[in-house]
Amino acid sequence: MNDVEALVERTIATITMIARKAAKFSGIVAALATIVCAGSFLLGIAALSGGIESVWIVLGIVFGAIAIAAGLTACWRVGSIRRHVPEIANEIKALISDGTSTTRDVIETFDVNDDQSKAGSAIELSREVFHFRSVIGGGLESSARFTAAVTALTSFPWLMLTVIAISTVFGFLSLIFLLALAL
Repeated sequence: MNDVEALVERTIATITMIARKAAKFSGIVAALATIVCAGSFLLGIAALSGGIESVWIVLGIVFGAIAIAAGLTACWRVGSIRRHVPEIANEIKALISDGTSTTRDVIETFDVNDDQSKAGSAIELSREVFHFRSVIGGGLESSARFTAAVTALTSFPWLMLTVIAISTVFGFLSLIFLLALAL
């Protein structure tokens, strides 16, 4: 096996490892967000009355939909990486053979040696990859699947942050609604 094939295999292995972990995490977070948001929404309807109930219904639907949609979007995006591995591998091979320094830097970001992969984590690699958003628009137009994979990995933390923040607020409101129902 030549140097290019080995680099492609390591790159694909790293990308799929991150995608697998991210898909599992986002699926769990999306399911929990759905339960928390729906439960809080129903508790709010039961606890509130009058005009504030109408406001809660609108706000609860809007923010609940944002949280659930962000979780499902993250899950769908990272799941699409695993569905398109052959196309991504072909694009990576073309980028490596292209030989430009920018594309080589992008590929080498995902090239994790065995000793590095034991110490590193998906979060650490995600931080390192994040600054490549500017490179995506500037030199990888011909690599649609690889660009989508890098975009999915770099947008994943923000989508998860959105889901977790909104779900936390819904969870806190659930406690307030439970207190209101108890009194």
